[in-house]
This record gives sequence, C-alpha cells and structure tokens, in this order.
Amino acid sequence: MFTKLFLRLFLTILPLIYMWLIWLQSSHFNPESLYELTYKIDERILLMIGMALELGHLFEFGVLYFLLTIMIISYGSLTKPKEWLCFFVAASYGLIDEIHQIAVPYRSFSLLDLLKNIIGIIAVWYIVHRSYFVRRNSIFGSKLKQYSTFLNQ
Repeated sequence: MFTKLFLRLFLTILPLIYMWLIWLQSSHFNPESLYELTYKIDERILLMIGMALELGHLFEFGVLYFLLTIMIISYGSLTKPKEWLCFFVAASYGLIDEIHQIAVPYRSFSLLDLLKNIIGIIAVWYIVHRSYFVRRNSIFGSKLKQYSTFLNQ
C-alpha cells in the first residue's frame, strides 16, 4: 500500500519536475554560444548538432506528454478525455515556454518551435493511443493497462 502511494506521488511530481527542467533549459540556453564552434568544428558536425537541437523539441514535449499520461494512468485507466487533457496540458506548456522565451536574452518566440513541440506530442499521443485503444494485443498497451491496474487495486 505504501509503495503504491509513494509511486503514485512520484509519478505525480515527475511531470512537474520535468516541466521545471524545460523551463530552466529554455531560460539559460544561449544559442549564440554555438556560433563560436563554427571556427573549431567541421561544418557537417555543426549541422548534426543543429539538427539534434531542432529534433529536441519533438523529443522534449513528446516526453512531457508521456509523463502526463503515466501520471493520469496512475489514478485510473486511460480514457479519451484524459488523453486530450494530457495533450492540452503539454501543448499549452509548449506555448507558455515559447512566450516565456520572449523575455529571455538570446531567445525568442517561434511558431516553428511551437509546431515542433506539437508534432512531438502528436507522435507520442499516436503511439500511446494506438497501443492502448486500437491494438488490443499491443505489448506496450498491455503494460500501460497492467501498470494502471496495479496502482489502482
């Protein structure tokens, strides 16, 4: 009983900690610092670094959506309204993060970054939705359901 309560509490706090880390990263990252690398690193490596940073938006907010979903599942089974709640919270936080960057030196609001955030959320939503609701024999969906059942017995 105590283990389940502790795990549920941890999974409730985890998305908040992750959101705080996103906030810190977007508050302190200075893209201008990468320009110094143009004189020291091969152009192809710089291109790969740039691509990784851009793909980071997809990954970063996809993970946020997943953490929110895991938090929700720890309180009961996943439903479509709960899926949309997680989607809305993750996408709203992506918007808040972009607005916040207006006040951060060397950063700015970017619709393209917001779009990448949402694409990352959609990608993870699709995987979770398909595994949980569509493919009844999905290993991933089965694990999510087992996890929900374990915490809610």
